This record gives sequence, structure tokens and C-alpha cells, in this order.
Amino acid sequence: MVRELFNSIAERYDLANRLISLNLDCCWRRRTCEEALEALSPAGGRISVLDVACGTGDMLRCLKKKLDEKGICAEFYGLDCSENMLEVAKKKVPFARLVPGFAEEMPFDDESFDFITVAFGVRNFFDRRKAIGELYRVLKPDGVLAVLEFSRNPSILGKLAWFYTERVVPLVGGLITGNKKAYSYLAESIGKFPYPEELAKEFESAGFSTLKLRWLFPRIAFLLLLRKGR
Repeated sequence: MVRELFNSIAERYDLANRLISLNLDCCWRRRTCEEALEALSPAGGRISVLDVACGTGDMLRCLKKKLDEKGICAEFYGLDCSENMLEVAKKKVPFARLVPGFAEEMPFDDESFDFITVAFGVRNFFDRRKAIGELYRVLKPDGVLAVLEFSRNPSILGKLAWFYTERVVPLVGGLITGNKKAYSYLAESIGKFPYPEELAKEFESAGFSTLKLRWLFPRIAFLLLLRKGR
């Protein structure tokens, strides 16, 4: 179902994201890249980077820019279950190796990556426990995992953001893409998703340690930084 939804909105997905979020989605990705790279300690040479649920390649493009600024050479990989999203990504991130597939069964060897990101993709995992295990498997010891996600926040600002997401986003997203169902699913998936602290415990149960957990303005998105132990 998730693959079909994203296949149907791929061509107008970026436009919808920018308009619906008032361009905040770009700010959230940039902040995630910056804070995650502060925790990354490359030993020299090239590092390997994977973006899971890479979509149209926005996070990969942001990662390359930030790594270039730091003078860090990297090999970039993207994984997504939507073939149409990957077709759009090919034009935006020609430097990356894009692979079709699911997070629950990643086609990569053990301990392949120094750094992994998942931006707004954990909610769409059909077996979250299995996918978290796969993320642990393919990440190198001492590697960093950055999760950018949506959840509900009990603050006044968080409640306002949730009202906008639940009531306005499906209408606007439907007008832009012609698929209101996809953006109704967005709100439904956020409503059912664990709170950030609960999600952090799921990753910790798999062997990760939490480095940072914080909300991003306007308290509808949050950043979870984790490290794989040796």
C-alpha cells in the first residue's frame, strides 16, 4: 500500500512538501545533517552513507552538500520501495547509487555503512522491529544513525501543528498531487506513531545508544541520533 501511495504522488511530491511545510522540511533535513555530522568521527578516507526511504533524494542532496563543506569524501547509497520516487531521485542525485527495496530486507552486507539516515520513513516500515534490526546490521560499529520523524507533541505549539497536519495537510496535499488519500495516510500514520521517547527505547532494545533526542520547530518533527556500539 505504501509503495503504491508514493508511486502515485512521486512527480509532485517535492512541490507538495515545500508548500505544505512552508519549506520547513528543508530546514529539518539541513538541521538533521548538521547535528548528525557533529557526532560522526571519520577516521580518514572515504565513508559510506546510506539514506533509507530516500524518496526523491532530498536528504542525499543535503548530506552531500554538508559533507563537501567538511571536506569529507563519501560514497552515497539510497534505498526506497517506490520505483517512481527513485526515478525522480536519479535526476536530482546522480552521484548516489539508488537501490529499490524495503528496510526490512536490505540488500547490503553486514557493517557496510558509517552513517545512515532515515527521514520520515520509520512510520512506513511494515515491520518496525525487523527494520531496526536491519539498520543495526548494516551499520558499522561506532556508526551513527539519524532518524528524522513526525510525532505528536503535547505543547500548545505542538497541538497547533498537529491540527494543521490532521485537518489542512490532506486538503492541500490532495489538491497538489490529486491524491488526498496519501496525505490522509500521513496524518493517520503520525497519530498511530510512538512518541519519540518510546521510539528511542525500541532502538536501544536493538543495541543502539541514544546520542540526542530533540524536537524541531514547530514541534511536529523530531530528531533522534543514535550510535551503534562495538
